[in-house]
Amino acid sequence: MKRDLVEKSGSEHSGGEQASPDTVVRCYSVFDKFFPTCGLLDYTEGMYYGDPNTPYDVAQQNQINYVLDQVGVARGVRVLEIGCGNGTLLDEVRRRGAQGIGVTISPEQVALCTRRGLDVRLLNYRDLGEDFFGRFDTVIANGPIEHFVQAEDAANGRDDAIYTRFFEICHRAIDPASTNRKFINTTINFVRPPEPGDLLKSPGSFPRGSDAFHYAWLARAFGGWYPKLGQLEACGQRHFTPRTTLDGTYDYYLTSEEWLRRIQAEMFSLRGGLKFLNGSLKLLARHPKQLATMLNCMLVTQSWNWQFRAPNPPTRLLRTTWDYVA
Repeated sequence: MKRDLVEKSGSEHSGGEQASPDTVVRCYSVFDKFFPTCGLLDYTEGMYYGDPNTPYDVAQQNQINYVLDQVGVARGVRVLEIGCGNGTLLDEVRRRGAQGIGVTISPEQVALCTRRGLDVRLLNYRDLGEDFFGRFDTVIANGPIEHFVQAEDAANGRDDAIYTRFFEICHRAIDPASTNRKFINTTINFVRPPEPGDLLKSPGSFPRGSDAFHYAWLARAFGGWYPKLGQLEACGQRHFTPRTTLDGTYDYYLTSEEWLRRIQAEMFSLRGGLKFLNGSLKLLARHPKQLATMLNCMLVTQSWNWQFRAPNPPTRLLRTTWDYVA
């Protein structure tokens, strides 16, 4: 079985078919087959600094620069990126003359990053061993934490333990003799947390458009469970002290709306539709339900975009920079 970035939990529940940890692996296989067709290599929010007219590519580079500047990435700095995606942040690490290693759950991302000459491993963050510990000046988690906990974990009270263990692993990866010793994460947090058991039920169990309806679709499409506001600070306090937190919810709203525009334009054009069909035939044969679920969640119910839309978003994207606790 493939190793993944999430803690193991059950895949079936009496309320209907459930997202399993492998859902996360498959969702990135879908992304990696389709998103680059739409000119999208980044799966995180850009930074628009309040200006919705900022070009998408500029916003994405703004976000990468912000993350790296916050943790002092410059020539010679040793960087571990957990959940490195297609390597756009690691590419900037390299341009700055720093040394970067990434880990990801996605074989497709490993292959792409390797072609780009980046050092990326197909590795679960929980499997980081002694050869990773004490080697880095900084650790970056630019968006993967949403996948570490599943709804069933939260329903059984395991979420705090999973987050605490994650912070412990990041702490162990940092060289205690480093003069940098920082950690940064960008993570979606619940503002209106659902009942974990609701995510174990079919979206059709809830009124269309309700919080529970959208959250259930998100769990099936992408897998995962978000931390509640303040939960990461509580779980990480033995290992790191939060230094700054920046709200990026509006940035993720603008980014997600741009994703939706590009995907719709590509899929509903003849050329784009044929490219998508050609690129996804194998995936359709292997995981037809996963592909259909993700397309429904993104294009029909638009549950992904819903979570960031005004006037009352149910989630909040927070970028938090942390100092190492010696």
